[in-house]
Amino acid sequence: MTILFSCKEPKVDNKQSQPTTIVQKVNKDSLLKKLNENINFYGDSLFANKSFLIKELVYSYQADTCGIIAYEDTTLKEGFEGFKTIGDINGDKIPDTIFVMPPFNYCDDGDSYYFFDPALPRLYTDSYCCHPDNLFPIGDIDEDGITEICIFYSSCVSRFKSLIAFSLKNNTWTQIGRCTFDVDFMKPDKENRVRKTGKGKFEMLEIVDRKENKEWKQFSF
Repeated sequence: MTILFSCKEPKVDNKQSQPTTIVQKVNKDSLLKKLNENINFYGDSLFANKSFLIKELVYSYQADTCGIIAYEDTTLKEGFEGFKTIGDINGDKIPDTIFVMPPFNYCDDGDSYYFFDPALPRLYTDSYCCHPDNLFPIGDIDEDGITEICIFYSSCVSRFKSLIAFSLKNNTWTQIGRCTFDVDFMKPDKENRVRKTGKGKFEMLEIVDRKENKEWKQFSF
């Protein structure tokens, strides 16, 4: 069995949290069986009988050439931080909910943010320090009916993180803006550091020195 252990980190991560992988000789059928057990555990134990949804989401991004990563149930349970409702993202009048899952194949080197609505694609990251509270909506900046989103991104090391803004284009979350977030300056809150200035235009607040100099970085798309 191939097992990937991950650590549950606080929302502001100041140390490395990359999982350790233990590889043993197993065949693909055994790993596939364990993966399906992981899906059932997620769906039945953590998602209140939503195995069909988890299976649809996992297999949507599970390429045959990338191998399979399986987990112990205790690892999945300890790493699961619940759900977050972030409002109506795709304009269907239904509030959208997100959650974080670890990678289930070796092509993904980091956690992903998933939506309960499978019509919305996941947001893949290359970080193992993702938390539901780190993602938040920033409004329909380009006025196309789809709300843009932003994440507090942590590499799991150093005090310097990032705020990264994304827009949904061609069924893919595309980066539209990025600024440095110094955890020595936690105020104002991350949700108040992004603001729309016009159609397709917005600013992100960057604070990176002890004199608390503030710079609104401008972006357009």
